[in-house]
Amino acid sequence: MSNYTGLMMENTPAQSEPSSALRLNLRTLAQEQGVVEGRLALNELPRLESFLAGAPESSYVDWRLRGFMRNQAGGQPQPMVELQIQAELPMLCQRCLQPAMQKILDVALFRLVEDEPELTLEELEAEDEALCLQGLTDARALVEDQVLLALPLVPMHDACPQPIVAEGLWNEPAAMRERPSPFAVLAKLKKPG
Repeated sequence: MSNYTGLMMENTPAQSEPSSALRLNLRTLAQEQGVVEGRLALNELPRLESFLAGAPESSYVDWRLRGFMRNQAGGQPQPMVELQIQAELPMLCQRCLQPAMQKILDVALFRLVEDEPELTLEELEAEDEALCLQGLTDARALVEDQVLLALPLVPMHDACPQPIVAEGLWNEPAAMRERPSPFAVLAKLKKPG
């Protein structure tokens, strides 16, 4: 799962976390220029469940964390982490309302900081996100957050497999189509004048 020797992973259960929590020391990962990668089953990502149209047992999220130090002009090197995620998720097509597999490919760059930065204009325009270090980081939660951010706003097939039928528009009973307009009553009330 990793290619570096630094003691940084802890797979022991915490009181408020699932027993399978994967905790990482991201500062050590960056300093040692390490790489950690893994695969998470969709049932290990509970916040993602409500966005899916079922969760096949064969669906996974593959992830990779790469640490490095970025040189800064006139300052100390900045610890950084790059997170790559890749998945194919079953989501509900918003055109035909049938399941559609959506490919998720995303890369996020995190600048590791000691304190939460104030949201300045520079911070909002930065190409990377600030990630506050407070002990070990739950890699599973970090991956799940990034998957949620990478989901399409409106998932849909490239070409829907079934024709789209607008129920109710063309199949209305004749009585419904021929009812008088409510504005016709107003026209009768209008006095000529």
